[in-house]
Amino acid sequence: MCGLAGILRGDGAPAAAEVLRGMAGALAHRGPDDEGFHQDGPLGLAHRRLSILDLTPAGHQPMSNEDGMVWLVYNGQLYGFEAQREWLRGRGHRFRSRTDTEILVHLYEEKGDDFVRDIDGMFAFALWDARRRRLLLGRDRLGIKPLYYVRAGRVLAFASEARALLAVPEVSLRVDPRGLVHYLYQSSVPGGVSTIEGLRQVPPGHVVAVEDGVPRETRYWTVPRETAAPPTLPEAVDALGARLRDAVRSHLVADVPVGTFLSGGLDSAAVTLQARRAIEGPLHTFSVRFDGPAHDEGGAAQESARALGTIHHELHLGPEALAALPAMVEAMDEPFAVSSLIAMHHLSRLAREHVKVVLTGDGADEILGGYPWRHEPDWGRGAGTRARLRGLAMATLRSGRGARALGPGLATQMASRLGRLRHGDERYAEIVCAFTPEEMQELLAPEAAAEARSVWDESPVRRAYLDEDGPDEVNRRLRTDLRTTLVDEMLVKVDRATMAAGLEARVPFLDRTLVEWAMALPGRYKVQQGLGKILLRRALTSDLPAAAVRPKHGFNVPLGAWLRGPGRALLGDTLSPAALARRGLLRPQAVTRLVEAHLAGRGDHSRKLFTLVVLELWLSARERARVPAPALATAVPARA
Repeated sequence: MCGLAGILRGDGAPAAAEVLRGMAGALAHRGPDDEGFHQDGPLGLAHRRLSILDLTPAGHQPMSNEDGMVWLVYNGQLYGFEAQREWLRGRGHRFRSRTDTEILVHLYEEKGDDFVRDIDGMFAFALWDARRRRLLLGRDRLGIKPLYYVRAGRVLAFASEARALLAVPEVSLRVDPRGLVHYLYQSSVPGGVSTIEGLRQVPPGHVVAVEDGVPRETRYWTVPRETAAPPTLPEAVDALGARLRDAVRSHLVADVPVGTFLSGGLDSAAVTLQARRAIEGPLHTFSVRFDGPAHDEGGAAQESARALGTIHHELHLGPEALAALPAMVEAMDEPFAVSSLIAMHHLSRLAREHVKVVLTGDGADEILGGYPWRHEPDWGRGAGTRARLRGLAMATLRSGRGARALGPGLATQMASRLGRLRHGDERYAEIVCAFTPEEMQELLAPEAAAEARSVWDESPVRRAYLDEDGPDEVNRRLRTDLRTTLVDEMLVKVDRATMAAGLEARVPFLDRTLVEWAMALPGRYKVQQGLGKILLRRALTSDLPAAAVRPKHGFNVPLGAWLRGPGRALLGDTLSPAALARRGLLRPQAVTRLVEAHLAGRGDHSRKLFTLVVLELWLSARERARVPAPALATAVPARA
């Protein structure tokens, strides 16, 4: 796990050493163990290393081939690469290290851009072909590792985190107000969109080739569809255990101590079970505890830890954890309001005191159907009468809450929601998003409110849902999640929180072969009658304590209670009418109504409020970094 950065100047001027040093310095937290640079005329590469494999100087990056014509900076981990090393040796390649990094250099020599099709793992890389004067950027299939790039005139800059791009004089990371509206809907910034003008990410499963200053994106992997002749459910149950075992074993390869996050739920317990079976010696596990049974999974985590024989570490978090929120927000490239980031931030620091790598259970929900309220059809194809009634009840409940808190009339809310129930893409986007279009029109200032509907119409969640059409509604929703909320929310959270602590996180459930196998199975193996992850439960029920296989709990902080208690001051400071009026994006009166409704206990509006708080903190952090933001109310372009 590392941080990479670089520039390619189309004007022929040499890459400046001081710029590269500034980019590397901005990523020091991702790689505290080593620093390296390579310059070749207009090309400059920078790297910060977190040493995991081959801790000797032989693992130093940037790394080259034998004749120095191919150079690479890389962030991530390949799995099962030992066989590829032996094959490459048989082809005459010489290795100077035991790292997986060097595998990529020589595979490129053998196969060109197609080498990405033959590697498994989490990765982001920048590869310079000196003979062809060509830059290749690449990202893993699921988007586990980040890679940003931006063009500024004839300069192209790239980095693991956008903050490093600030070191490039030509780059001006101005706020894009339309991206902020996308963020408000989803509480995170969806892929293909940015809150920063000109900023792009290499999409998951893509490479970007840069020749003559022009970047061209190519997709090398797509989420697979279900097979026409699946195994029987008992056969799939047996196969899942073996496949998860193999995935965890491959993810344990390291020359440093490895532990696991053990939340108390099924996913992390399954990973910990397989890790405990594979590791000789002690295994450290880490969990968070909260006050109150509604959110606390500490007891279940303790029960799993005792049953599996791990050395367990607990972190108790109360509302005082919110004190770190401004620093967390400032560390994010873009606004991010998934509240479990708070717990992950603190837990990562605890884990780093004991290990350098952790395995997590992330990804299981998205490939095996972890959210029955979200993944089981409640309207349209595959939905029975009971499911349709549940959908109507939820629409009515949400409409009432929105009408009371933000002010749009209940009749208007209901009419719009019932209309969206007939359109699967809108229905699913509403399940995912924090606000409805009607609520956004009430929330946004008049100059920006017109954007609420047009941004909703171009929602990446809606686009992905429409792209993933198919007869199996459960798998359609899971494929949509893999392309959107998994990469935009869960994986961003895990990467930023762990890397800020100098900790590498690995996600065995997102092993390529496991994902491809699981997504080929029918949705009825995953979600039925309000119960999720049916396949995983059946595979592990006999091996785990009862607490671990209970219905889905979720890794959430008690944000609603915190904001009614000590967090009340945070709401008052960040969402004051004066601050909102100065910013010009939101209607102060609408936000005040939302705050008052939550504090009075008229519904839990904590997600909406947290989304707004994080936005204000993020914009304030950018002002302190001297990155100008336009007057938001006037910068949103009008649409015909």
